[in-house]
Amino acid sequence: MQQSIKKVRQIQGAGTYDSPHGLLYKFDYTFEDDTSISANHKTQQPPFKAGDEVEVVVRGSKDGFSWGQVRKPENTGYNTNSTSQTSGSYQDRQDIILNEWAIGRAMEWEMNQSPPDRVSLRNAIALAKQLKTFAKDLENAELPNHNNDEQPY
Repeated sequence: MQQSIKKVRQIQGAGTYDSPHGLLYKFDYTFEDDTSISANHKTQQPPFKAGDEVEVVVRGSKDGFSWGQVRKPENTGYNTNSTSQTSGSYQDRQDIILNEWAIGRAMEWEMNQSPPDRVSLRNAIALAKQLKTFAKDLENAELPNHNNDEQPY
């Protein structure tokens, strides 16, 4: 089974197929790399258009004719216009995760260091920024100068 990401050049309807799962619509896809495949879908209209990036799974081939699946690319945040946005979305998600972790640990620290009525969000955010810096580059992180009696922010 071959799997790859390709860009659709052309889609042509090729009839119907009565499967155990109901009526399927057959489409012949041609891609920009001059390969082609036949795939079935549940919708009468093709789910993709020329120019879309799709994931192609070749299930079989015979005499130069291939059949299989054409679907949205997995793990890329499917976007037909730009692949740079998908990597940006991934990085944004990672930044949010790191922020949540740093703020959570900083609030725990602050709540353990201060009486409940004296917890400082400002101090927790300052500590969260330091934790985030340490997490991104622990080898080159500089520790702040402070006395043992002082809080580390």
